[in-house]
Amino acid sequence: MIKYYNKIATVIAFALIVTSCSTDTEVEGINAGEDFTNTHIRVLSIDTFSVAFSTMKFDSIITSESSSLLIGKYIDDDMGVVTASSNFQLNTASYYIDNDAILDSVGLVLGYDTYYYNDTTQVSTLNIHRLTEKMSSEDSYYYNTTETSYEATPLVSRTFIPTPSKDSLFVTLPYDFGEELFNDIRDNNITDNESLYQKLKGITIRPGANDDGSIIGYSVSSEDTYLRFYYKIPDELDTDEYTYDLSINEFYNHIESDVSGLPLELITDQEYNLSSSDSNGISYNQSGTGYVTKIEFPTLKDIYDVGESGTILEATLYIQPNTTSHSDIQPLSDALLLYTIDQNNDLASQISNSADVVSASLTTDNSEFNEILYTIPVIDFIDQKLSESPETEDALILIPSDYNSSINKIIFNDSEKSEFKTKLVLTYAIYE
Repeated sequence: MIKYYNKIATVIAFALIVTSCSTDTEVEGINAGEDFTNTHIRVLSIDTFSVAFSTMKFDSIITSESSSLLIGKYIDDDMGVVTASSNFQLNTASYYIDNDAILDSVGLVLGYDTYYYNDTTQVSTLNIHRLTEKMSSEDSYYYNTTETSYEATPLVSRTFIPTPSKDSLFVTLPYDFGEELFNDIRDNNITDNESLYQKLKGITIRPGANDDGSIIGYSVSSEDTYLRFYYKIPDELDTDEYTYDLSINEFYNHIESDVSGLPLELITDQEYNLSSSDSNGISYNQSGTGYVTKIEFPTLKDIYDVGESGTILEATLYIQPNTTSHSDIQPLSDALLLYTIDQNNDLASQISNSADVVSASLTTDNSEFNEILYTIPVIDFIDQKLSESPETEDALILIPSDYNSSINKIIFNDSEKSEFKTKLVLTYAIYE
């Protein structure tokens, strides 16, 4: 029976210097402790456990807490046609405009927040529509699957080449659209948020139907993104132009992917697991759309076959990303957070240890030889699985911290596809 001890500092010290041969219980004056007195210790490194990958998809993920408005469309060999559009309501702190003010023009300022994914050198289109119903939610959240109806004909369409390194994108809106809102605020027909929503329920910004370029992140901050009215006051001695802004109140990103003809098409609901053996030896992760790789260790309890009592000192999972699925315009996430899901593929908990939350780190030291790996310390999960009673069907998933604010993908190679670079390695101390 495996015995796990919370205080095994001395055993770990042994692990750094002993080989697989037995050794005395005292090395260089370091005593192994009462539990190990008169015992020999062997330290084994075991990497023969099977690692099973499959892909599942969350029915929905919250996008109203995103840090970006995500807008754009591109076609991906792995993920199909990926489309992101944003929906938002506007309001202001003060519903006051000088009685003599006259509108000059109106436009939407979209502040770039530097996020982008895929090819920004391709022409993109923004179609700006009025919502025909107010955004609503049963639980105060909005999801990637939430839909709000909108006018079929856009207020305006803007074709452009994205420049996320710049401050903002300005889109001029029709004068009559702006004049109606401006005059209603000036004339006190709109005096609060509710009366504004009666006139303007909200706006949706959608990519062009034929776009195949990038998805761009725009800021949700009132300092960066806003509907701006430019106006003057006649008969004033100066000729200054004034501005009046409406900023984003509530918003969400609608994100979807058309995976027709791809292995992902087999995933019909959240409980379906697409084995990597049925998807050419790979599994899928993508922020925004809800795809995640499910990780299981079917042969983990073979550790008991070692026979002698022992302790797991370290457990590390190595995962190889597919080398053809990332590039400068489709970068890999540097770090991924570790969570568990239950037998129904519902999110259960985040893995943490005594110091912090557990994360996977990306190692690219040998990238020129295609030896890019994610390294994940999984000892906390392994200990849990070996000691749990009754047994559960919990599994691991990896997701980036910006899972609801981006659409980055990661394609993982399973053990066979990676020529066994994807593997679980246990460091196991046996007391004889």
